[in-house]
Amino acid sequence: MSPRRTCILALLVIPSTLPAQGSSRDTARTSPIVVTATRSEMARERVPESVSVLTGEQLRREGIVTIAEALRQVPGVALAQSASYGAATSLFIRGGESKFTKVLLDGVPVNDAGGAFDFSTLTTDNVERIEVVRGPSSVLYGSDAVAGVVQIFTRRGSRGVHADLSARGGGFGTTDLEGSARGAVTPGASVLDWSVGGARHRTDGYQSFNSAFMDNTLSGLLRAAHGAADAALSLRYGDVALHFPTDGSGQVVDSNAVHREDRLAIGLDAGIRVSEVASVRAMLASNDVHAVTDDQPDSPGDDQGYYYSTADRTRRRSGDVRLILNLPAASTFTVGSQVEREWQASATTSNYGPSGFTASRRTRGVYSQLLFAPGDRYTATLGGRYEHNERFGDFWTWRSAASARIASGTRLRVSAGTAFREPTFLENFGSDFVIGNPALRPEHSLSIDAGVEQSVGSAATLSATWFANSYRDLIDYTYSATAPNYFNLARTRTTGVELEGRAELPAGLHADGSFTYLDARVVNPGASADVSATFAPNARLLRRPMQTLDVGVGYRTKRLGADLRARRVGERDDVFFAPDFTSSRVALPAYTRVDLSGDAALTGDRDIRGAASLTLRVDNLFDALYTDVAGVNYDFARSDETSLRLTGYRASPRRLLVGLRLSY
Repeated sequence: MSPRRTCILALLVIPSTLPAQGSSRDTARTSPIVVTATRSEMARERVPESVSVLTGEQLRREGIVTIAEALRQVPGVALAQSASYGAATSLFIRGGESKFTKVLLDGVPVNDAGGAFDFSTLTTDNVERIEVVRGPSSVLYGSDAVAGVVQIFTRRGSRGVHADLSARGGGFGTTDLEGSARGAVTPGASVLDWSVGGARHRTDGYQSFNSAFMDNTLSGLLRAAHGAADAALSLRYGDVALHFPTDGSGQVVDSNAVHREDRLAIGLDAGIRVSEVASVRAMLASNDVHAVTDDQPDSPGDDQGYYYSTADRTRRRSGDVRLILNLPAASTFTVGSQVEREWQASATTSNYGPSGFTASRRTRGVYSQLLFAPGDRYTATLGGRYEHNERFGDFWTWRSAASARIASGTRLRVSAGTAFREPTFLENFGSDFVIGNPALRPEHSLSIDAGVEQSVGSAATLSATWFANSYRDLIDYTYSATAPNYFNLARTRTTGVELEGRAELPAGLHADGSFTYLDARVVNPGASADVSATFAPNARLLRRPMQTLDVGVGYRTKRLGADLRARRVGERDDVFFAPDFTSSRVALPAYTRVDLSGDAALTGDRDIRGAASLTLRVDNLFDALYTDVAGVNYDFARSDETSLRLTGYRASPRRLLVGLRLSY
């Protein structure tokens, strides 16, 4: 369909929808409080940036276990997962590279050095909400926040003691076990709240062999406040093991390849109000990852006895201190300083001998932001950041944004800014097989967007946003045996439109949805002019669909609930790496996937203490056969789908999950 026809269809299908913002049935009536966009608490409707909020309540209601699956509902977001459950998953916001999204766990940065992050390792267990900022955010968060920020918040405690326990099982040997507890006390003038959670998820996967996946998660949050001071300590630990049978072309041939990873993210956020005018906040963050990928030579898929075992360790430590001044005319001025040290060590053992590298670097930055928010009609921000990196030197970035309520229920929004991504350690330092380039500049962007949001009474909201991004100095690989292999060569641009909305309908019904039209193309090519190159001349950017439509409808009462969600993902380009080591550009066909979830209370109202509910979820209800990543895959269940047989690692087939949830 043409972009014009698709936009018209989206407006007809989602007359009043918006992806999962706020809490269950009152989303259209109350705007959630968000902090990621400005680092200050603000009602979402007043924030001048594009922000979406997914609540933990809604995700648990729909039976969504992974952060990646939850983010598919957000406009402007596309994901690509290779093969079975737990396989590597990349996220693209508004057509930006997968390294252009900053990921935070309660304020703790968890990206690898250079921006990479695998979303398959994050679950929704004990999550209170997810905030997604679309647009450049390097002024507040430094490197990696080029296309947007995803921040996951741990569930907070409330007065008394509350607990939840859930268990479910189903297709492909899947079991999900999750438990959490939370509470709060108020001794004297102090407030103390806490939450803890643990979960275990396991599945055999749907490949014919060696596709099991296991994920164990522990999380906790402790918050204390007394007088003018407060502090919060957060922790999230994950331990995953992924068995993968596919080789580089997607053939299901390897019986013993496995990837194991454990991650520990710890954050301490504290603040004190010095006076009516000034307050100080400090954040200490630590993220440690240990990963091992192992493939021994005892499988028919191993090439002539080749084997390897790679161990990677990464550490990211940072400290941030900022002064917040409450100025006249409802203005807030923030000035802060941040220091961060990144360290990575990689070691590989194979029949070609040992290889690896160890590298570290330090970054210092200062930033400021003026937030102007008088009454509820106007909001404006203006900010800048100066960054000094041990490798690329100095870099400046800025951002400005404003929103205004021009009529009852109508608000306009506009923003512009720049952002940057530092090179990866491999690009900077190299390894035994590639030569790094210490003279690389950071990749950077110039972005603008404009939007309008319209409330329809107290029950529905519509919005439309236009955006444009120019990504420059993109790093590409070029072969050389003696000179550096990475250079700042390419330039790309993305433009598009996001339509979104939400509605509360009569008789307990609700609806939400979004539509994205994206044009993402190469402006200046990279090192290769081949049509299968990543930055081929005038080509579409890989794995970004031009059109994405997500629509959800649901029904809620005190005893029954059901949600139906349909997602239409348009055609997108990818590169197919054949078993004979040739490559070609292919177009992955469009697909539609439908998911169904529901629950039924066994003991009256599901919201009261001691409630028990049966839960149901059906992934891919109509068993759509599709792929996110190009590759040969001989494990498809249906041979009549010839258009897909040679173009992909199959995505999830239909899966039924049934369970029980207890609340206290």
